[in-house]
Amino acid sequence: MRITIKPEVFKKFHPKLELAFILVEEMDNKSKAAKANHLLTEMQKVVLLTFNKDTFKTHNLISPWETIKQEFGKKAKHYNTSVELLLEKALRKRNLKSKDTVTALLRYVALKQIIPFGADDLNKLKGDITFEIKKGDLCYRDGKRWLGKKLDYWKNTKTALRPSSTTALIHFEFLPPMNSAKQKEVLDELAPLIQTFCGGKIKVFFLDKKKNMIQI
Repeated sequence: MRITIKPEVFKKFHPKLELAFILVEEMDNKSKAAKANHLLTEMQKVVLLTFNKDTFKTHNLISPWETIKQEFGKKAKHYNTSVELLLEKALRKRNLKSKDTVTALLRYVALKQIIPFGADDLNKLKGDITFEIKKGDLCYRDGKRWLGKKLDYWKNTKTALRPSSTTALIHFEFLPPMNSAKQKEVLDELAPLIQTFCGGKIKVFFLDKKKNMIQI
C-alpha cells in the first residue's frame, strides 16, 4: 500500500503541513479497553479544568486550524476538526468512552496534546491512500471510497476501528507551531501506550512536502 499527500495540499492548504503515522499490526484491541477508557475519563476531567467552551478555539494549537478554515470561507459547514469536536464533547461532559482500546488511547492523547487525528482499520482499506483537496477541505481516501474530511470533520464508519480489529493505521495532522520536538512527544506517548495495552507490531513514519509518499 502506498500513502501519498498530493502536491496541491501544500499549495492550497498549508505548505508546512506534516502527517505522522502509527501502523499497528497483530494487536488486541478489546481486552484492556476499560483501562484505556479510565485514562480518557481522567483526561476529560483535566480538560474541564483547563478549557471552557467559549475560549478553547483561541488555544495556540487550535488557532492555526481556525485560520485555515477562514481562508476556505463558507465551503466548510461545521468548522470542527476532529480534536475540536472531541474538546466540545468533553466540555459538554459527554461520554467519550470507546468500545475499542486504540480509539480510547487515541482520544486520550489527542485531548492531552491538542492535535487532530484519524484512524482506520488497515484490513478494511482497499488500494492506496491519498490525501487531497476536495471541495475546500483536506480529505483522504483509499482506492474505493472517501475515508474522512479534516476541517469540516467527517469519518467513514466503514473503516473505523472495532474491538475485533487487529490492525490500525493512525495519523496525526501537524501545523506550526507544532515543531519536530512536539511531534516526537506525541508519538513517543501514544506508541508505547498502544504497545502496552494492545501488544502487536508498531511502525512510525512521517510525510511532508519534501517526502510526500511512502510505501508500507
